[in-house]
Amino acid sequence: MSTIYPYNQPIILNEDIAQAYGIDVEKASSEMQEAAYTIAEQFVTDDIGTFLLPTTVTGTYSFNLTRPIVTDYAYVQSVNLIQFLDVEEDVYYSVVGTDNVYVSVRDSTYGIVDIHSVWLNCRCSSSWGIYPYKVNVSYTAGLPTGTANNPKFLMALSMTADLILNQLLGYGNEADGLVGVSEFKNQDYSEKRHNLKRTVYGSSARAQLISDLVASYKVHQLVGL
Repeated sequence: MSTIYPYNQPIILNEDIAQAYGIDVEKASSEMQEAAYTIAEQFVTDDIGTFLLPTTVTGTYSFNLTRPIVTDYAYVQSVNLIQFLDVEEDVYYSVVGTDNVYVSVRDSTYGIVDIHSVWLNCRCSSSWGIYPYKVNVSYTAGLPTGTANNPKFLMALSMTADLILNQLLGYGNEADGLVGVSEFKNQDYSEKRHNLKRTVYGSSARAQLISDLVASYKVHQLVGL
């Protein structure tokens, strides 16, 4: 996901939650903890494709006559405002919400928004024909309220924060860069593990578990629509 994450502080994870899920919060300062919690929430947001809490954002999209708009974040709860822009970046028409004949949400889970052909009969701009050059879409997206307080999410967030803290502090059972270890040898004992997938959390065994914890909530953006 290439969009800018809008939060500079944690919105779910805190010291009490992390400690309840087995994280040693005494090993880092409160500032380091807050940074780790914020980064952990961003990692999970990137992984599942939407925010942990309903969040209003605005995206700008090129207009295509034959294709719908696919929003940057999934689980769209509402489309609040669409602004139609011409080549000079002027907003020549705006539509509020979806209770109209211009805009509909085809699929809220994947964030597919339709601009209906009835719009194309409206010559609202003297400087730019009947087609918008691009559109600004203000919408609210995120998991339904309360979903991110599911134990799966709280464990995933806590473990992710712990991975980050271990990297910052220089200890823990993660290899440098959160990479997975495929082969291990110590004196007379050795083992070679099966290949580990690459995740946004790294490729370590713990990273695999975190990815699996939130797997059922992941939405992969549709392409080629």
